[in-house]
Amino acid sequence: MTEAAQHNPAPEAPQTTSIASTNPAVARCLNAWEPVFRPEMKKQKYRLGAAHDAGQFYRDAMPPLSGYDNICDFIACTAHGILIGAIEVADSSKLLYAAQVALSTIRLQPAPKEPGVA
Repeated sequence: MTEAAQHNPAPEAPQTTSIASTNPAVARCLNAWEPVFRPEMKKQKYRLGAAHDAGQFYRDAMPPLSGYDNICDFIACTAHGILIGAIEVADSSKLLYAAQVALSTIRLQPAPKEPGVA
């Protein structure tokens, strides 16, 4: 019995209306990535190449590693960026390690003193 070879089309790009975009930081990264990714997809026809080319725009929109909320958002953006190909797996461990270090510095900061306490 002979089976016809089936061509699997490239997966569609994620929509910015996905659940991940309910996080404002991830939505900001996607909004920076999307306008570059779509035209690159049309030019290259290869999702990974287009995602890589648009990746710098995604990373530039990521929050700074300062403050607990920003660090959590940075982690969320990194994770989502890995999933869509905007962040290469080789870079992901470095980014997540930087977030881990930043988070540990927050935990080590002395608690603010209450007014009137010596």
